[in-house]
Amino acid sequence: MLDTGALLAYVQGVATVGEALVEVADAEGSVAVPSTCLLEAYCLLDPGEHELLRMLRRNPAVHTMAPALDLNSDDEAPIIGSMGRHTGRLGAGHTAWVAMINQAGVITSQPDQIRVVLGAGWEILEV
Repeated sequence: MLDTGALLAYVQGVATVGEALVEVADAEGSVAVPSTCLLEAYCLLDPGEHELLRMLRRNPAVHTMAPALDLNSDDEAPIIGSMGRHTGRLGAGHTAWVAMINQAGVITSQPDQIRVVLGAGWEILEV
């Protein structure tokens, strides 16, 4: 799972992110990107950097995860919002939720935000 900071690190050429993507692809796995983090990353990037993020999104192992917002069934908005309150950032809250429901590790530049919700024992790679 890549959060906002990991997406920005990827665009900036941080090797750790690319190496993790290769490992996941080699294992025929997938990488989740919470849609909130994707939007945050685009907000923080210069328009000239958008293409690098688009290239990442075209990778068949990368999947953007949108929250379920069905008021009559699955509505993840209250959960993600609450997690965002605890982590201090909506993207971090969405990341923590997607990581929890998928039992996935997280690649992040701000591990303390994720640990607030998921705990110290959660698999987190700091970039």
